Amino acid sequence: MNIFLQLILGWLYSHFFEYVAHRWVLHNHKIFKFAFKNHFARHHYISRKNEMYDENYEKIINNNNLFEPVSLTVLLIAHLPVAFYFPFFFLAILYSSLSYYIIHRKSHIDVGWGKKWLPWHAEHHMGKNQHINWGVRLPIMDMLFRTSKYNTS
Repeated sequence: MNIFLQLILGWLYSHFFEYVAHRWVLHNHKIFKFAFKNHFARHHYISRKNEMYDENYEKIINNNNLFEPVSLTVLLIAHLPVAFYFPFFFLAILYSSLSYYIIHRKSHIDVGWGKKWLPWHAEHHMGKNQHINWGVRLPIMDMLFRTSKYNTS
């Protein structure tokens, strides 16, 4: 498969995976209780209480915020076999995982930056309905699946 095609497909796949994991794993209290507790009950609670700011992102790794980096590492390891057949697809997934963590972390430390550059994510945390706008880095899957609703003013 063409290198460019692998990169594009890997990038799109990563946005789809981010959307699915966020929507149906991190916000599902019935099936994924541990993930829900770590994401929604902890991260959403803290972010909502502090206008998007989450002190657990100040340090790259701390005991209160191991769930996200460990989950991303496990997901990368699970996708490792892909690297043998489609190495650039895997590189796109690796890049996307790192960019997800960096962008998500920055949006909860530098709240002004987050509200300016990720208004859909700010709405996901601060809006009336916290069960919309599942894409963190970009709202492309939310637009595709019509789950994007945010106030840009």
